Amino acid sequence: DADLKQKYSQQPLWNIFGVVVRKIDFVNQANNPSSNERVRILTRMPFLPLDYYRELKESLEATLWATAEAGRNYFYKSALNDASITSWKKRLERYLERKSIPLALVRIQHQSWHLLNKRITKEQKILLQSAKGERSTIPLVLTEKLVYILGIIDGDGHLKKHMFHIVDYSREQVKQLLSFCQELFQVKGDFKEGKTGNYFLLFINSKWVVRFVNFLTGHTFGRKYHSLREPLFLREQRWSHFRGAYWRGLFDADASYRRTMVFSSISEKVISDLQQYFSELEVKFRVKETFPGISMYVYSGSRQKVAEAIGSWHPEKKKELQTLLSRRRNGEIEAFQGIRTANLTSEGFFDFSLMDQRITVLQMGDLLKQFRWENNWSRTELANSLQLSYFTLTSYEKNRTNPPLQLVQMLASKQNMNLMPFLHKNNLCRFGSVKKVKLPLRPSKQCLELMQYLRPGANHAISLETNDQEVTTKLNDFFELKITDPAINRLYNYVLWTFLTTYGNYQTVK
Repeated sequence: DADLKQKYSQQPLWNIFGVVVRKIDFVNQANNPSSNERVRILTRMPFLPLDYYRELKESLEATLWATAEAGRNYFYKSALNDASITSWKKRLERYLERKSIPLALVRIQHQSWHLLNKRITKEQKILLQSAKGERSTIPLVLTEKLVYILGIIDGDGHLKKHMFHIVDYSREQVKQLLSFCQELFQVKGDFKEGKTGNYFLLFINSKWVVRFVNFLTGHTFGRKYHSLREPLFLREQRWSHFRGAYWRGLFDADASYRRTMVFSSISEKVISDLQQYFSELEVKFRVKETFPGISMYVYSGSRQKVAEAIGSWHPEKKKELQTLLSRRRNGEIEAFQGIRTANLTSEGFFDFSLMDQRITVLQMGDLLKQFRWENNWSRTELANSLQLSYFTLTSYEKNRTNPPLQLVQMLASKQNMNLMPFLHKNNLCRFGSVKKVKLPLRPSKQCLELMQYLRPGANHAISLETNDQEVTTKLNDFFELKITDPAINRLYNYVLWTFLTTYGNYQTVK
């Protein structure tokens, strides 16, 4: 109807039938078309699990004869040309008994289709399964993680009929991508080490997820480079804010930050699209043909713009990018320009894994004891698990000394948590080296306001860009510093200096 057409024009993903069902599904693909081999058209379709969509089962049971007639009429030009309404009714009854039904048979029944649309609009997703019962979820709303995955697949992924795989040299990145796919598509997935031992393969099995990705990106099956380009929907204004997420995925796949910022691709269309995007960002670059593809080198003065617009979620490339951006020439100072969003986690936390892992975390004693008691471990067993000596663990538990970030990250992983959510959950925000300091775990308005008065310099010195007593008091309260005299314009705190240089965006000024 008119309302659905208008909705589909604004949100194409809501037209889920057009996304996951293709014309080829209705064609007889038997090896010998003249044979009497049974045509299994419906088994190729996505199925709806009726134990999840219970209201559809009730609606279809109440309209069996009408739905059977509609099914006969709908499929009369397909390879499944069954003219018997009674036969279609029996077919429907079998599906209802099995509690799963092809999406096409729901679509032809107006009331059931309306109920399904109402449900998936509310949940912003649809749960599908294959004829064998393998389930996956298709999100119906674009998110930053979803668009990032599209960029990763366009860069290092390959689509096949029933699955896609992604290649990366980093085990941590592959594990992160697997986590993203499980969150987005509710699929199991798997990864393994490559034959040569220097790369890893991530596998996601779902015909409907593959078609969903193909619909959004135009990414072809098998060889891809002749058609690979930035998805056209990202050029539309209402979705253009996701462009950075897409290019972040593509850069995490095909860019390098080790010595300079360079992106390489075999696809001329991708390079052309990136040139257009960089022109909008006013990024300066040069293009060079490098067999077997093309490389784009970003000039040093534009690297910060790229980092802010695109950034990186790749565990290793994020560190390389941060190192590249932190390089400065002698005799230069820097003025605060905001937060380096590239160094935030996908959850919006500052990524403390980028800081010096020797920095210690305060107030960990009770937490270590609690973890040991919850697992019914002795102190010796926990010490062995964390690769510590008995006496070191004792010192940590009694708060005589403090464990480093590296050990806290290990403890978080044993509880199946990432470092930053672990720190947040346990209210661990005080850190130390020689001197102690309280650090925010995520950006805030107050954090941004106060960071502008702090400028990191050489030899771990921090210049105070204010002599206002009120501002000094706020700095003392927020970071738990001990600035007693506003006239003092410099302080030394290695942890705070590391925090500022890692997450502060400072513009170079001669």
